[in-house]
Formats: sequence, structure tokens, C-alpha cells
Amino acid sequence: MNIWITGAAGFLGQRLAQRFSTLGHTVIGLSRRKSAFADKSVEIDLSADDAVLRLQALRDEAGLPEVIIHTASRQPGPWPLSEFVKSNVLATANLWEALKSSLPEKVIYTSTLSVYNLPAENPVSECQAAGGARPYPATKRWAEQICELFSRQTQVIILRLPSLYGAGQADSFIDGLARLALRDKPIELFSRGELVRDALHVSDVVAAIAACVELPLEAGPCLMNLGAGREIRTIEYAKTLVQALDSKSEIIPVDSRAAQLDLHADIGTARRTIGFNPTDLHESMKRYANELRT
Repeated sequence: MNIWITGAAGFLGQRLAQRFSTLGHTVIGLSRRKSAFADKSVEIDLSADDAVLRLQALRDEAGLPEVIIHTASRQPGPWPLSEFVKSNVLATANLWEALKSSLPEKVIYTSTLSVYNLPAENPVSECQAAGGARPYPATKRWAEQICELFSRQTQVIILRLPSLYGAGQADSFIDGLARLALRDKPIELFSRGELVRDALHVSDVVAAIAACVELPLEAGPCLMNLGAGREIRTIEYAKTLVQALDSKSEIIPVDSRAAQLDLHADIGTARRTIGFNPTDLHESMKRYANELRT
């Protein structure tokens, strides 16, 4: 199978490239940096003026992809709005513009649970209103809508992901805890550790995307939340990680309120559609601890 992966040099993308290449698929990696695991790595800025022409030339050279996994994104950070629009919206529009005359059989887009902004209730389901009051979730939702424009012409699967962790990740909640735990430093938890967060080890998401690739085309377009599948508070994440790392870090609940509100996902659709079954938190943290040690 000919699979194109955008953001193939990124945290999630490089793991996907390795997974599908190992399975014998032809992987074309599209990213600003060289992808170490793609069969063919194309260094490209998907938001650039020449992106459409370059993508069309690549299609003519390498053949029409059967599947596109679109993970390229500007992640949360102190970027101006224009950077989020370029990387999340314009890049997505260029990808579709380049291939609209001969669409792949399937497009899988990785979005974010943060599009739910202030969920009316938890667990949050796909039927709840999405939007985003900040640049990152707002532009990810706009990119979802661009993908939805083509859902009558090809199979479009949108996955709304929680925070991901794993070796090589730098800015997630769990990775921040790990940096302290590895040095046996005190870990302070806002809201006394009672804040509900949703997080997954990156391997669970790779497995979910692999299941989406195998999903029959007659299943049609699909929107799915991914997540841990249950309510997990920050203090449980911290205690489980400290135990997995054999850390001496003291966990200190503090009264200061965190900026985030409680959020965890209803993953019933993913369970039914692709058999998604997230790894137990203790096993995930053991896996993560082993990665960090090596």
C-alpha cells in the first residue's frame, strides 16, 4: 500500500512511518525535516506557495497515495495566530487542493480533544459542540472542516487526540512530570491534583491509526475521540509515574488553580468502530519508564 504521512519527522509521524514501513507498505514522508523511517522522505513546507505544485509532481512521480495520514501541525505554544493558520489550516487546504482531482481512498486526520474548549459535560462525546477559544484548537477545528468538505468523495477519518506522551516528547503534561521524577525533584500539582486530564502513550495512537488504515472503505466518514477511557486525575498520573520510575520525588498537592478545566473523552465510538482498547495506565507508565531508561 502507498501511504503518505505528513509530519513524518515529528513525534507521532516518525513512529507511524516506522510502523508502516516495517509492515511492508511504501511510506512517503512529508515534513520540513528529513524523516528517518520513510521509504522516501520529502522535505516540504505544506503551507508554502509552491506546495500544491510540488505535491502534484510527487503524485506523478511516486503514484497516487492510497492512504494519507495527516499529522503535520503547529503544536500549542507562544506562536502568533498566523503561524497556526499557516501550519494547521493552509497546509491542510494545500494538501487537498493538490489531490482533489484524484483523491486517495482514505485520509486520516489527527485533530485534538481541545476543540471541545469548555465541555458541557464529561466524558465529552463527539456530538458535543466543537470550536476553540485559542489559536491551536480553533485552527485544528478549521482543518477538520476542510477535511469534511471531501467526505462524500473519499473516506475521511478524523481522530481527536488527547495529550500524548513518550520518549522524545518535550511539552506534554506527563513528560513534564517525568523530567522532575527522573531527578527526584518535588512535583507540585495544581488544584490539589484533582484536575481530570486525558493522556495516552503514543503507541496507543499508532495502534489506533493502524486500525483505521484497515477499516473497510464502506464504513464511510468517521469522527472518533481517543483517550484513556476513564476519569484519571493528575495525582493518579503522578503517583503511577513516580512508582514506574522508582523515583523519590515527593508529590505535593497545592491549592493554586490550573488554567485547564476537567476534560476526558468518551471513546465509545472508537471502541465500536476500530476496536480501540487503551493500555492500562500502570502498563503505559511502565512502558514509558523503560523508554526513558534506554
